[in-house]
Amino acid sequence: MEPMRLFAMILSLAPPPATQPATREAELKVKSGDQMVAMGDSITQAGGYLRAMEAVFAQQYAAMKIPGIVNVGISGQKAEDMVARFEKDVVRRKPAIVTISVGINDVWHRMAEPADPKVLETYERNVERMVKMAKDGGARVFVLSPTVIEEDPASEGNKRLAAYVAAGKKVADRNKCDYVDLHALFLKSIANRNKTAKPGERFFTTDGVHMKPAGDVLMAVGVLRAMGVPDAKMKTTDLDKVFPRAGQP
Repeated sequence: MEPMRLFAMILSLAPPPATQPATREAELKVKSGDQMVAMGDSITQAGGYLRAMEAVFAQQYAAMKIPGIVNVGISGQKAEDMVARFEKDVVRRKPAIVTISVGINDVWHRMAEPADPKVLETYERNVERMVKMAKDGGARVFVLSPTVIEEDPASEGNKRLAAYVAAGKKVADRNKCDYVDLHALFLKSIANRNKTAKPGERFFTTDGVHMKPAGDVLMAVGVLRAMGVPDAKMKTTDLDKVFPRAGQP
């Protein structure tokens, strides 16, 4: 699959947006010149979904002069690690928009242990602290749910993730910020892909967690939709310079 066709292919697998996509730039939740900062773990640090987003803004909204996204993801981090550096790495940059991608390691790194409600409570509290710090600094906040642990909706990891997805949504609702349910987007897209996939085939991830270009583009679809970007803008975005042709998707 050619990189320039990645958005179209991924959108064919993704469920349609829950609401009518924006048709005018005025409906975007991003304004001209808005600086974005992306907090996260290794998936954010790798930056694939952020580069796909940047390509859309550069090609489809060039006149808005949206700067490159500041990537402050660090591999292996959980919510407690991110909140400890949030003031320094995010708030002090005074961004207009903050994305917080958190939750995978909070579950994945603890799969050898029984699920612990106290860990979940601490997670929710730390996510809320980050959201409040960002909002107090004047930023619009997009909380990104964790994605998947294995491309199998019935995996133990995905079962455990459900509680963390719900916790993040509660935080977003309480604080009136945007919530991007990437977990649901991935599960539905995986189900659509599995209708024609070989058993055990990983299409979106390399190891069940870290993203291939297809997974990065699916993440970008979820975040861009939440920001008001219509699918039509994504479909016509060329990703040839973002993802090399080798190793697609």
